[in-house]
Amino acid sequence: MPTIHANGIDIWYDLQGAGPVLALNHGWRGPTADWPSNVFELREHARLLTYDVRGHGKTTAPEDPDAYSMPQYAADLRALLDAIEIERAHIVGVSQGGMIAAQFAVDYPERARSLVISDSTAGNGADEGPGGAWERQMQSNLGIMEALANTEGLASIAERVIAHSRENDAHYFEFPEPVDPREARDRASYINMSMAAFTGTARAIRNRPDLTARVRGLQMPVLIMAGERDDFLPCAQRDHQLIERSRFVLVRRSGHSIDRWRPDVWAPTIAQFVADVEAGRDVAGELVR
Repeated sequence: MPTIHANGIDIWYDLQGAGPVLALNHGWRGPTADWPSNVFELREHARLLTYDVRGHGKTTAPEDPDAYSMPQYAADLRALLDAIEIERAHIVGVSQGGMIAAQFAVDYPERARSLVISDSTAGNGADEGPGGAWERQMQSNLGIMEALANTEGLASIAERVIAHSRENDAHYFEFPEPVDPREARDRASYINMSMAAFTGTARAIRNRPDLTARVRGLQMPVLIMAGERDDFLPCAQRDHQLIERSRFVLVRRSGHSIDRWRPDVWAPTIAQFVADVEAGRDVAGELVR
């Protein structure tokens, strides 16, 4: 598969399908190789661009943790689009990828045909509502994880996270995948990262710009998706209220990562949104799936 060199790193990417371009940004510790197969159904509806963000998968992982930031991730995506001569794309992101997508949309609005934020947030603790409360809790959690990683190592962090989820997530064993392969994938997602990439990415998420003021001015069509069991739900609801005429989709029986919890919903919802945008239809509203 091809790579391009930009911003001091080699960025691995894949571009397949036909139709409008859809640029897909993955989450923390979840490079392209870890996407579930249903995600690639989008190739039936669009020209799907997948890539590994810096520090992940086959893309360079800088050794300096300060080389990671949300604006830098957005700049990397712009450089990739420039290199493969794509002027505008539907910008889609899941979890950390949703943060990258939101950053890209406010930094380079002329390059975004539309914006899709799934399982994620445009904010970072600036508001006093439940969305801001979760974002501040996440900041604290990431700081603790970075400190523990430096003293115990990434394998230990993986075991801590899995044990905590088993004990505290009421829906942990309802996940539509057997526990053993799921936890094996989670463990690998930690130990497959370098310490510099783990630290840099954690800091990038923790210290990212709060975009709640800037997203108010977005003019492109926006889709926001969240699972009813996801801690990011109040963030998504707030962002929907901030972005005039956005479409909000609440997904029942889903926790974080709708693409894995509800594969019957995730790709079809995005495909329909892209089709509506391309047809010039109004996307505003609220849906439950």
